[in-house]
Amino acid sequence: MRILRWVALSLAFISGGAVAEITSTEQVINMASNQSMLTQKMLKNYILVGLSVRGRKAEQELSVAINEYESVQTEIVAYANTDAMRDSIRRATEQWKVVKPLYQQTPDKAKAEQVRQQTELLLQLWSSVTMEIVEGTDTRFGKLISTAGFVRMLSQRVSSHYALRAWGFNDRYSEAFMSSLQLFEQNRAELESSDLNNEQIKGELSKIQRDFKRFKGLSDADSNKAMLALIARSAEKITNSMDKVTAMYMYQGLSF
Repeated sequence: MRILRWVALSLAFISGGAVAEITSTEQVINMASNQSMLTQKMLKNYILVGLSVRGRKAEQELSVAINEYESVQTEIVAYANTDAMRDSIRRATEQWKVVKPLYQQTPDKAKAEQVRQQTELLLQLWSSVTMEIVEGTDTRFGKLISTAGFVRMLSQRVSSHYALRAWGFNDRYSEAFMSSLQLFEQNRAELESSDLNNEQIKGELSKIQRDFKRFKGLSDADSNKAMLALIARSAEKITNSMDKVTAMYMYQGLSF
């Protein structure tokens, strides 16, 4: 029960918009990897608004993601404790200055590729930040937290790729969509094989595997606007579960 209470508190801080002051390496790895996930969540919701699929809800979720992103960025900047980490974060914050105005404009199919490209650069920069932190620490759970965060990001990435295909970019993103699905399954299996998993984590990973199979079943058909809302909800369910897994790894790391 103690683990579950900690997980609930962690999710309230990250997902609810309030951001906890960073006090540990495990926490900053979780939060940096969450920034990567938010880049994909913003892209997905931008496309949903452009397609008028759950339009009002997508607008709200886009706004929440932007606010959460900026709050967490501020905390990570304040925490940065090495020159290498500060340099990596500086590049990410500079790229955000390019990306944010794109998401404040009315979604436009003609600009979708530009938005995706700039968002991809931001994703790569936050991946570098996370890697820099993991490689600079000896915490036993750092790699697991990072991998779980990567899977969390992929759960939104497959949704954004599906949305791009539904918006008329099928030829460009069919291969990227399949690649993201494969990466998700490979990294989920890596987490499942860890000797450090407790029973709660094993149970959540099993649930994620079942949900992922359902997601793949839904996405096997040709991408289309009619299926997009269902695909987005299915992916969001997996993201929420991966939030729990990442927080549980973080808690275990803090307990050692």
